[in-house]
Amino acid sequence: MTDSERKPTRPTPAAVPIEPSAPSGATVPVQSAASTAAPPPETVRELLRRVDAGWAEFRASAARFPSERMDEHLTEDGWTRKQMLFHIGVWHDLTTERLSKFFMSGTPVKLDSDTETINSRSARQAIGRTAGEILGDVEGTFNRLRRQLQRLTDQQLRANDAWVAEIVIGNTYEHYAEHAADVYSEPEPEPAGRRR
Repeated sequence: MTDSERKPTRPTPAAVPIEPSAPSGATVPVQSAASTAAPPPETVRELLRRVDAGWAEFRASAARFPSERMDEHLTEDGWTRKQMLFHIGVWHDLTTERLSKFFMSGTPVKLDSDTETINSRSARQAIGRTAGEILGDVEGTFNRLRRQLQRLTDQQLRANDAWVAEIVIGNTYEHYAEHAADVYSEPEPEPAGRRR
């Protein structure tokens, strides 16, 4: 299995998330609470803990981001934030479908299309949708994926050279960390009269 089968890549020119300019002392959440440097989880319970922590952090950042700025492009010719969020949901659903097929066959399931095609299609599908619709949809895709993950056994998680663990990690908390800067919102400056 190649890395591109496991983990989505974004098409050029939207490949690099913008780096927000954080005020001094502010921290940019570039990694989720479920650190991507940790070894793959050995149990479903640990996988769920990491997935839930990563999702909670990413979801909270996306929900706090001003909806009037969701149509802003991440790069000059790249995706909007709404397209990026929709893309997260598409990879949730693809992972859910692959796990469903894995449960029936017991063998790894390849993607039907290459990642660039999938990402381009998802960017087109997001056009014309509101930020609220997309945030609701991505929440639904996560919930569907979470239900599939609860069906896993520890043996399935580690089977086939940990194929399940790899696709879940790549399409959940590692993916959220990859896009964390895209939904980072600088704190509102305090009015001049209220500063101390």
